[in-house]
Amino acid sequence: MDDRIPAPHVARLIGIKTPTLAKWRYLGKGPRGWIQISPSLVTYPRSEVERFLAERAEATHARR
Repeated sequence: MDDRIPAPHVARLIGIKTPTLAKWRYLGKGPRGWIQISPSLVTYPRSEVERFLAERAEATHARR
């Protein structure tokens, strides 16, 4: 099974606040594959977070 990362850690990796990440989930943005484990714990697959960060870096690099 894929290694999972808690939402606060994902938010730090992306460089946003945890509530922003929660809003992104509601809007269907950000890394996919999240699972709500409990009312206070949401996790993301590590591979999906890495994919999202790579795409974001590529998009940023392409704009320069």
